[in-house]
Amino acid sequence: MSYMKVSCGPRSACVGSRKRYLGAVFTLLLYTLGPVSGTHAQELTVNEQYEAAFLEMYEDVGNLDKTFRFAELAIAVGDLEGAVAALERMLIIEPDLPQVRMQLGTLYFQLASYAMALTYLNAVVAHDEVPDDVKQSAQDLITQIDTLISPHRFNGTVVAGVRYQSNANGGPMTQNIRLFGGSAVLDEEYTRQSDWDVSLAGQFNYVYDFETEPSVTLETGVSAYSSWQDTQSQVDTTLFELQFGPRLVFTPKPGTALDLRPYALVNDMALGGKDSFEGVGAGLDLAFRTSMASAWTAGTRYVDRDYSQAEEVGLKGPRTRLFAGRTFGLSNLTIGTINLSAFNEDTDEKSSAYWEYGLQVLIQHNLADLSPQPRLFGRPLTFSPAPWTLSFNIGFYDKSYDEANPGVDAGVVRQDDTLRSSASLVIPLTTRLNLLTTAGYTDVRSNLPNYTNENWFSSVSLLGQF
Repeated sequence: MSYMKVSCGPRSACVGSRKRYLGAVFTLLLYTLGPVSGTHAQELTVNEQYEAAFLEMYEDVGNLDKTFRFAELAIAVGDLEGAVAALERMLIIEPDLPQVRMQLGTLYFQLASYAMALTYLNAVVAHDEVPDDVKQSAQDLITQIDTLISPHRFNGTVVAGVRYQSNANGGPMTQNIRLFGGSAVLDEEYTRQSDWDVSLAGQFNYVYDFETEPSVTLETGVSAYSSWQDTQSQVDTTLFELQFGPRLVFTPKPGTALDLRPYALVNDMALGGKDSFEGVGAGLDLAFRTSMASAWTAGTRYVDRDYSQAEEVGLKGPRTRLFAGRTFGLSNLTIGTINLSAFNEDTDEKSSAYWEYGLQVLIQHNLADLSPQPRLFGRPLTFSPAPWTLSFNIGFYDKSYDEANPGVDAGVVRQDDTLRSSASLVIPLTTRLNLLTTAGYTDVRSNLPNYTNENWFSSVSLLGQF
């Protein structure tokens, strides 16, 4: 088999051509780590650009510029395999392109083809002309691969933040409430109260990989959350949960995966500095990924709670949750998710038992940009190692109780309609540390004034991963 050679003239011209890729291919590397963006028109026509670039490359396979452009657009539309094929063709034409090897190592890493990724990344680390920071990036990926191919894996996330709420205690909006079927006036201190709180949360996971096909792992996850109010200490919260169970992943064809995760759980919560409940239960999570930006999810969770305090003993009983969702790409930069849920709280005290049905819509937009970045000495001027992510979340929930509460009004069965909305911005500070800002609004409309309330909130958090 013979390959078309680059028609770049004298050797000095080929060297110049190779140097042009020194910056260009590393720019492509940034696009691999996040969706490619541009103007609105570019987003709408990127598939057409991709198809046109393929035809141009096919008609002139020895042209590195056309091959590079096709690889760039292949990544933009999610065709990582096509980008790999194009970049490997570049190495056939011009073998001394360590930047392309770095790009291929990154792509194979994303495709979970770790052996191939190591081949290219080790070549980058060993090359004398590769900048130290790029060698370090290659070494970081090698370290991640070594962790991933080990049967023992540890990972975790820690979030610390401060939050303001206009109604931290969830109190009613008015002092005029219902009590034993009649009108009553509630002390103002029990109506809505604003407050600040600080919180600390962590999720820690251990995974043992049996290294089988289909993939079978055994997973243990521990999550913990604590929040401390400035003045409303009665709603200080501490929650702990342990989950344990296997995970099975089937890959019917490349790019798709069926994920099944049954698990057992125990949890415990304290409220206002006092033990509230202990729970034991189980769950099942299902996910079917059809592409990098498309997936179906479903599952169920059952927990039987036992309350410690005498005033809460009537809340004892099982909690069951059912959910289903669909994630899909709205554009090259935007992913949408729709979730449906049903939650049943079946308490011993039937006036506290209810069904709640919910619809949630989540939109995530990647703020990556194809426009040229300011540069200094050939390096991009930016403090963020990855694109920012903007998220919008809105949910509607309908809650219906089983029986009326005679202590409130024996003739009215409580019904609530709730709107929950928020917007978040994630700003990467390093590859493992992010700044998270959130603002939101919750509105609860009830047929009983005791439970009608609203809450505005905002928070700033640091999120670290390891």
